[in-house]
Amino acid sequence: MKTLLATLLLLTFLAADEPAPLPQEKLYLHTLEQIMHKIDRQRMREMGRQLFLHKCAFCHGKDARGRDGFAADLTRRISKERAKLNIQKGARNFVKSYPGGMPPMVPDDRRAETLAAYVAEGFPAGHAGELLYEKAHCARCHGKEGTGIRYRAPNIRRFDLETVAAILRNGKFGILGRMPAYRGLAPYQVAMLAEYIVSLQNSNGD
Repeated sequence: MKTLLATLLLLTFLAADEPAPLPQEKLYLHTLEQIMHKIDRQRMREMGRQLFLHKCAFCHGKDARGRDGFAADLTRRISKERAKLNIQKGARNFVKSYPGGMPPMVPDDRRAETLAAYVAEGFPAGHAGELLYEKAHCARCHGKEGTGIRYRAPNIRRFDLETVAAILRNGKFGILGRMPAYRGLAPYQVAMLAEYIVSLQNSNGD
């Protein structure tokens, strides 16, 4: 019954037309993309690292790995624990960027665990969670490859400019508590941090 209810909630959400681009969000993302095209990426990455050390390292650590569980490990997109929480409880972290939110999807603990592992491990081919990802209709919002659909749901495969911007502007709830929003950051600072955080995944072999 719970699975049926979750499916009905999702289908009700998807029955609406494609979400109209939010004017402020559309303009903001356009500004960020323009910055990314105008400034040398290597220079942005280095400035992003300095900004990260000043603004983020206290919680996430200088290596961005989360200080042994004190905060999220930013060298990977999402932990299995966080993915499972979202899958079972739903999420409304990024209301400015993705106003529809995410309803609870898979109440069964074992199936949720398998699906969370599939997402956290980077969508490996042949994984038992691959079929669950399809059956739970995850791709309708996050895309077949998990790279997200703008204004509908974020990229859950890896950090990108849009996802980092959403986190910084909205803050987020997690397993470890709440991260505050950083609304005082200028767009160029958000772009720098995004470039640096994306580079951490690349150096981690993702």
